[in-house]
Amino acid sequence: MEMEAKKMETVLAGPAWAPHILLNGGAAAAPAMDCPRGILSQALTGLRKWLGMSSHIARLTYEREQLKQQNRAYQAEFFRMRQSEQQVRALRHDMKNHLAVLEGYAARGQTEELAQYLKRLDQQLSCPGLVHTGNLELDSILNYKLGWAKQAGARMKLDVRLPEGFTADMFDLNVILGNLLDNAVEGLERSEDKELSLSLAAERGVLFLKIVNSYDGVLLRAEGPEGQAYRSRKAEAGHGLGLSIVRRAVDKYHGALCIDSAGTMFSVEVMLYLEA
Repeated sequence: MEMEAKKMETVLAGPAWAPHILLNGGAAAAPAMDCPRGILSQALTGLRKWLGMSSHIARLTYEREQLKQQNRAYQAEFFRMRQSEQQVRALRHDMKNHLAVLEGYAARGQTEELAQYLKRLDQQLSCPGLVHTGNLELDSILNYKLGWAKQAGARMKLDVRLPEGFTADMFDLNVILGNLLDNAVEGLERSEDKELSLSLAAERGVLFLKIVNSYDGVLLRAEGPEGQAYRSRKAEAGHGLGLSIVRRAVDKYHGALCIDSAGTMFSVEVMLYLEA
């Protein structure tokens, strides 16, 4: 009987750190639990890893969505330019007919009608856009972004020299050009001078790109895996991932990305090895 009572007492008491259950239904104050530091440290480490992984996944998800949106816009511009090119080809195909109409106006002395007809021809034969490389996809992204720069009031200096039949992975090139020109336009909008220069050339399998734009002289910097890096001003609103996306695309080609600023001028230079 005595042994059974002791056994019941042990069961009711439980572990040394647990509340003591009394027969009258109350509970005594439990001694303070001394959690081993090793377990707590492991738990905190696991939590940090989980939070870091979640943040990384969220960042990659945002970047992927941003790229999807950009490429949808570039595709729309590409189709627009292709339609314009087809329209120009159709007009050139019908040039004999247009010349016959012009000769008729000239023979009858209808100078006003002749001038109006020539004006319409000039408008339809003029190739749209600021850049014409011969690569429709590249022309689409460049003219799309440079159009925004023009709307921002930029004075532009463009030097695009690419070999005939130039080809490259246009997805990656669109990512690089799109994000860098987005940042340039953002800087122009905050600048009084509003100057933009773009140089693009390819030689012996190497692509060279340089973009210089004016800005208000205020830069955001952040610590990255490779030390201090620049951030877009859009980072204030939770965005500003453009430069990190560009760096990843450049690293894919074992290229180089150089960012510099002097006064109110910001410059970015990119070198890509297009051929292994």
